[in-house]
Amino acid sequence: MNSVRNTPRSSHYSAPLPDPPPQGGRGSHHRINKNRLPLEGGGKGGGDAQIRFVLFGILFGIACLLGASASHAADKVRLSYVLSSVEYADDFLAIDKGYFKEEGIDIDLQQAGGGAAVPALIAGDIDFTGSGSVAISAILKGAKLKVLLVVDAHPAMQIWAQPGIKTFADLEDKLIGIISRGDTTEIAIRYYLTKHKLPEDYVSYAPLGTGIARFAAIASGSFPAALLNASEVEQMRASGRLGSLHLVVDLRKEITMTYNALATSDALIAKNPDLVKRMVRALLKGVLTVKASRAATIASLLKHGQSNAEAIGTEYDNLIDSLTDTGTMPKDAQALDVALRAEMLELPKDRVPAPSGVFDFSFAQKALAELKAAHWQPPQ
Repeated sequence: MNSVRNTPRSSHYSAPLPDPPPQGGRGSHHRINKNRLPLEGGGKGGGDAQIRFVLFGILFGIACLLGASASHAADKVRLSYVLSSVEYADDFLAIDKGYFKEEGIDIDLQQAGGGAAVPALIAGDIDFTGSGSVAISAILKGAKLKVLLVVDAHPAMQIWAQPGIKTFADLEDKLIGIISRGDTTEIAIRYYLTKHKLPEDYVSYAPLGTGIARFAAIASGSFPAALLNASEVEQMRASGRLGSLHLVVDLRKEITMTYNALATSDALIAKNPDLVKRMVRALLKGVLTVKASRAATIASLLKHGQSNAEAIGTEYDNLIDSLTDTGTMPKDAQALDVALRAEMLELPKDRVPAPSGVFDFSFAQKALAELKAAHWQPPQ
């Protein structure tokens, strides 16, 4: 995948602004009477009083109109996600439950693998990405980005292989199908290689994209192995595409890393910290709603691209315990993540930034504190 793909601008993928209210104020029906008023007589107080009344009405109407325009102005924000899955259900629930709208955000949700999304973020083509894990590699290479919110610290992917592949050792010098080069799926495998002290070129990678075409490529038998998450396994099983593929490695049990995480640019943090806080708060509400309601999560994903409720439920049950309650990671986990990524990138130790140069959880901490102070709970 070489570019960010815009999803259709529909109620599924954006939070459009409501129709503007009639002129004269938010939700009001104030309007200027177009009937000519007499300039003299015609009422108590005479013509001067009526002129003042008309002028006052005009000025009041203008003031209300300006106030209504200000109150209804929403920040247009472009956010990338990878898959319609439980890991990204916070994005969709923030749309469906109106959390973006509550925060004054008109969201433009765009699907892209991290290998395309992070360069787009650096170039300013999007404002936020859900591929925070890929952003870490970019930060260590010098990109001015920060990871703001961690939804899940375990990769939701498993390596499924053809019958001839019995163990991961059988994949040496062979292709593994991933979503896109440089994205979280590739990074998760590289973490596995680092953990087991295997060379970085132990396997090769084939970018297969997302969706039905990816399933077809995996099922074709053209690739010795591929990465799938739990819901994709169930979808392939239900459609008869899983065939004789079998599980070789469950990366969720093997690896701790920043997996699904929100990142943005240092420039946006400096320019508009209030927008960043509102964005983090909206998504944190989404995460807490995922945690609170299996039914709402399944319903939202069915609305946004998935079709198998049983598969979503299986994925939910597999993932829910590892999803964050706070949107943050402990400091020791942050340090380990940076150290492992630096080792993977073969960075000299003197060029490895402190965790504070990679993560900025201050927005998540403030948002969580505000939600707790307000006794906020996900809607039932």
